[in-house]
Amino acid sequence: MWMAKGTLLALWLFGFGNIAWLYFALYRHVSSNSAVDIRLIIALTTQNPLWWIGLVVSFVLGYGIARSWSGPLGLWIALLVTGLIPAGCLALFLVLAYELKRATQGHL
Repeated sequence: MWMAKGTLLALWLFGFGNIAWLYFALYRHVSSNSAVDIRLIIALTTQNPLWWIGLVVSFVLGYGIARSWSGPLGLWIALLVTGLIPAGCLALFLVLAYELKRATQGHL
């Protein structure tokens, strides 16, 4: 059970950490009525070694905390519910990337 809780906590930490990373590195400096290239988002995430290190650190922290402290049930329910925010952002990004790819190929 501690592995499931550790994975949930790790994904929660990584999801919100990723949102904060992208905000401070990218979106904070973007003016209104402007766009961000998908290659820039990819360069800041999957092509960045710090992003991968953050993923590993999130899992180490998540498993360490879940192994040493069980926490109340309400905490894990709250993590599960609030974890839908980064999951929704990821789903929105993937849908927009798919639609952008379809639009550039002339399938509108």
